[in-house]
Amino acid sequence: MELLIPIPFFIPDLLTAISWVMLGNPQNGLINQLFIQVFGARGPVVDIYGWGGLLFHSVLSTTSFLYLLLVGFFYNMDPSYEEASAAAGATPSQTTLRVTLPMILPAILGVSILSFIRALESFEDPYLFGTPGGVYVFANEIYRVLRHRHPPQYSTATALAVILMIITFVMVSVQWRILGGREFTTISGKGYQPRRVTPRPLVRWGIFALFLIYFTLAILIPLTQICASSFFKVFGLYKVEHFTFDNWLKVFDDPRTMGGLRNTIVFSCAAAAGVITLGGLIGYIRIRTRHWLGPVMELTAWLPWTMPGIVLGLALLWAWISLPQPINLYGTSMIVILGLVVNGLPLGTRTMQSAIMQVSKDLEECSMVHGASWLQTMTRIVLPLLRIGIAAAFVIVFALSARSLTIPLLLYSYGTETLTIALLYYYEEGYRNITAVIAMIQLGLVMGLLLLERLTRPRQTS
Repeated sequence: MELLIPIPFFIPDLLTAISWVMLGNPQNGLINQLFIQVFGARGPVVDIYGWGGLLFHSVLSTTSFLYLLLVGFFYNMDPSYEEASAAAGATPSQTTLRVTLPMILPAILGVSILSFIRALESFEDPYLFGTPGGVYVFANEIYRVLRHRHPPQYSTATALAVILMIITFVMVSVQWRILGGREFTTISGKGYQPRRVTPRPLVRWGIFALFLIYFTLAILIPLTQICASSFFKVFGLYKVEHFTFDNWLKVFDDPRTMGGLRNTIVFSCAAAAGVITLGGLIGYIRIRTRHWLGPVMELTAWLPWTMPGIVLGLALLWAWISLPQPINLYGTSMIVILGLVVNGLPLGTRTMQSAIMQVSKDLEECSMVHGASWLQTMTRIVLPLLRIGIAAAFVIVFALSARSLTIPLLLYSYGTETLTIALLYYYEEGYRNITAVIAMIQLGLVMGLLLLERLTRPRQTS
């Protein structure tokens, strides 16, 4: 479960959304065709369009997002607090509610805000599931007034973006009010090993059953279809005589796809490194100092996620296209990387800030008392303790950049296309089998990300 549950986050929403549209659309979805041909249904049984499909796919993609952000904090928790609670006579339920959950309250609130904003700015789900069903939320309404109105209604799109900014500011203010003046240190100078618990068999098997349902819906069904489609000449016609490797050969010879793969890796690595550096500095200033720049920098870092990605990409395009040479970045790789950094900065800042919050300031003060400089303290004390958070932030921001569609969609030019741009291009052109091959290449990139996350995680000893 630990290895498989993060996979949906790393897979682009565009990929799995396309797969479920092909499976559940009321016109010719494979699920409906199965019920009509096998069970004699007189009409479509499943309609993936509308609120049902929108919420269904959003839950599938958000679950792994929450897991990746929270799991590191459980690894870092000092079990001595829970052991002290048990020694004082508290039941496991009381310990969980009164000790464990309050200790990870910063992570829970931070992740909740990020998840809320992620749902607000999501574009793929509203576009593929909501628009055909007549459901318009912020993202696809902004896209509609920009692309399907003549002339484009930029003022309406800006007004919708301002509403998102107000909602985000309110959420951040509530979090600050709840956490203000409270301590949440869970890593101290005392050595410890994270405590492992063994649930009762009924609880254990119940959790496993829920995981199987989630794994089947989020991974097994959509990816099985994508994998099968990549090896057949005609989409939906899975017969032995139609089996072929021609789709793969075409993709490997396609400069658009291979260039997109190379650009995706380079752009995502650069964006992840930049986000961790900036987010770490902002988080450190916000947590460790009382300087007025701390709150200002944190609010500034949140601004990109107050707008849908399509509006953010358009804003960056306008900002840089009007500048004179040589600082004009329009048409270069740097503007795409800059867009990915700006887009990932809120997530990186929140992840690094929560990690820094768990490291006791006493460790830094003790190091300086013994003659170490601030730089030595950071490199020998703080950064090693933050390695789990840094590794998790790098992998998450890399995945966020690799799966991003709306940012590269408005900022790319010839030679700077990403893999998601190639995926969208072949989908819109109707090449479903080629789209499936590109999706499989994306899955290979996912496996590399998961391997990296596993290798950078400290080993747990019994």
